[in-house]
Amino acid sequence: MSPRPRITWIVPTMRVGGTELQLLHLMQGLSDDFDLNLICTRSEGALIGDARRIGAHVRVMDTVSGWDPRIQRRLYRILRVHTPQIVHSYLSGFDFWANRAAWQNHVPVIISSRRELASWQKRRHLWMQRLGNQYVDCIIANSNAVAAYAAGKEGFPRDRYKVIYNGVKADSFVSKNTKIELRRRFKLPEKALVVGMVANFSPVKDHRLFLDMARILLKQRSDVHFLLVGTGPLANTIRASIDRHRQHLFITVMTSVGEVADLYSAMDVAVLTSKVEGFPNTLLEAMASHTAPVAASVGGVSEIIQDGQTGILVDSRNPEDFARAVAGLLDNPEKRIAIGQRAGAWVRETLPMEAMVRQHKELYFQLLDEKLRPGG
Repeated sequence: MSPRPRITWIVPTMRVGGTELQLLHLMQGLSDDFDLNLICTRSEGALIGDARRIGAHVRVMDTVSGWDPRIQRRLYRILRVHTPQIVHSYLSGFDFWANRAAWQNHVPVIISSRRELASWQKRRHLWMQRLGNQYVDCIIANSNAVAAYAAGKEGFPRDRYKVIYNGVKADSFVSKNTKIELRRRFKLPEKALVVGMVANFSPVKDHRLFLDMARILLKQRSDVHFLLVGTGPLANTIRASIDRHRQHLFITVMTSVGEVADLYSAMDVAVLTSKVEGFPNTLLEAMASHTAPVAASVGGVSEIIQDGQTGILVDSRNPEDFARAVAGLLDNPEKRIAIGQRAGAWVRETLPMEAMVRQHKELYFQLLDEKLRPGG
């Protein structure tokens, strides 16, 4: 084996998203140990330039559907030119083509990823995923909840899944500005208690539950303001709902995701009302900023938050329960600050980006050693 084995990651696109940012950090951390290659099956995405600057050789296929069987033939030809020692795919249910193309090219190590509780998958997706699993050496999941869910749905042995948690560069989510300065910049009330949520405007994040919670709290108190940060297909619908209830003076909607570290620091409480979550980066980021979190206890969230210590978990979908949990922190600043401090310390100790990179590196070399040793 050469001192720098070749690894090829295969993703749909390098748009700005949790998975893509984690992959970018992984590539950066492994740039001294591996020859980096990246294939985007759909489109480039805004992060493609960052991948090139790290030193990755990039190919973009510009396909329109994950179901297109021509993907396999094209991947086969690409992988045949410079056959890697490792292929690691992030295709969310469509990695059959990548896994089979790698197997046809005798790639020693083939890895897939699971990064969500993919409740959207239908029978045809699971059928295709099970076909793809026959070629893999390992499936990396980003939480125990994701691994258990995938193993149950796909009928694949649980011991073939390796859990590697997302990492976070915690200090990058601590603002250099004071809370008052941030409130002025974002035109938020300086003396109010700010309750916020950073999440894509999509059905799974359940912004309606957040708004219902906000309306309950607004009836109870006059010292609270709400902040929603994100982009997505439901943004205009959410804005229309706020206007319809004449609450635009009490609820701010922003798409300024590039300033997310400052926005977390402008909050007093960070909320996540999702219906389903694998291992949400937004919670890690909020905790890194020392902002106390309140979150729905779904999926891998309970692997992040220790209830009452590093945040508050809500077991129901009842907005009154969320309102009660948030009010408990708003009414007790000492508790709120203590939870935020413990949350920040836990993220820094448990989930540094370096740990995520190191665990991938160790797994890659372990699998290579097992496959390339005599008799492997």
